[in-house]
Amino acid sequence: MRLISPVNSLKRTKRHIIIIFAYLTLAACSSLGTDRVLPDRFDYNQAIGQSSNQQMLLNLVRLRYRDVPVFLSVSSVLSQYVYLGSANLGGSTGSVNGGVGVTYIDRPTISYSPLSGEEFAQQLLTPIPSASIFSLAQSGWPAGQLMMMSFERLNHLSNTAFGPVLSQEQIKKMKKFELAIKLIVALGKHNAFDSYHGEGKDENRYLVFDKNPTPETRQLIDRFKKVLQLDPDISIFRITDRQINRKPNEVTIKLRSLLTLMGFLSHGVEVPAEHKQEKFVEHTEVVEIDNNDFFIPLHIRSSAKEPDNAFVAIEYQDYWFYIEHSDHSSKQAFGLLTYLYMLQAPQAPGGVPILTIPAG
Repeated sequence: MRLISPVNSLKRTKRHIIIIFAYLTLAACSSLGTDRVLPDRFDYNQAIGQSSNQQMLLNLVRLRYRDVPVFLSVSSVLSQYVYLGSANLGGSTGSVNGGVGVTYIDRPTISYSPLSGEEFAQQLLTPIPSASIFSLAQSGWPAGQLMMMSFERLNHLSNTAFGPVLSQEQIKKMKKFELAIKLIVALGKHNAFDSYHGEGKDENRYLVFDKNPTPETRQLIDRFKKVLQLDPDISIFRITDRQINRKPNEVTIKLRSLLTLMGFLSHGVEVPAEHKQEKFVEHTEVVEIDNNDFFIPLHIRSSAKEPDNAFVAIEYQDYWFYIEHSDHSSKQAFGLLTYLYMLQAPQAPGGVPILTIPAG
């Protein structure tokens, strides 16, 4: 009978534990990748989406305080897993006890690219393409809110950008603009007009009215033409952004730029009384307007404490600014602004400085 010394037995057991540890580590490596794809993808998706909302809200608040908006895009997310293994062996002569452990830590590396430069500035200052507005309208976005937010002018009627003080004359003009928008919505429900591009080399866009409308629709068309001072005998109008020397067969439709739209919506920011007293923002006169949500569709609340159950919230100048989860009109307007930003803003150009942060 061969005798095995306790020392040799201990060494053999130790080797077995090391082999088991290596096997478990390799097994973990082989299965971890597929197991983590689903949760990681959703986690990062939610985090990036929430971060994008917070960035947009922060820039709206900045504009209300006459601060400069700053945009960063997430260029890449590289998820890395660091494995931490442990094996212990203890005991006395003739007895052995040990343990094996395998854990991992997720250490993602996130790269941010600043959006800046001439191209990005032009995208912010250039009027939103009418094609984007028509596409959103066709996708089912509420036409009234869409046009009130994006339209700057319809012929001689201007959609007033809110200044420090609203005069009664400005409110009167706004109501005329509101009437024109509501007539467009009503005409759309009656399928009384259409918009199309010219053929061949004709790159113009045209607005055409139904030539054989019902009596009810005819009244709407006549009223719309009267409000916009259009020729009642013309059914096809070329869309232009020209404000002066407009021809009888033309209709002026001028859209806001993304920055102008953001500046307009920033007037929906509720400024804390303390900031008003310290004159952090210019004085604005509060004027009661019928159907106020139609004119200012976005309301951003403020609070000294972090709000509960906010749709999106950020901290700025020691106060919290947020959109309430129950404020569906504001959430819809905020969503529209986000869509227009995604359509308008260019991708980060190659070669720009990239900020890469290990987030583990």
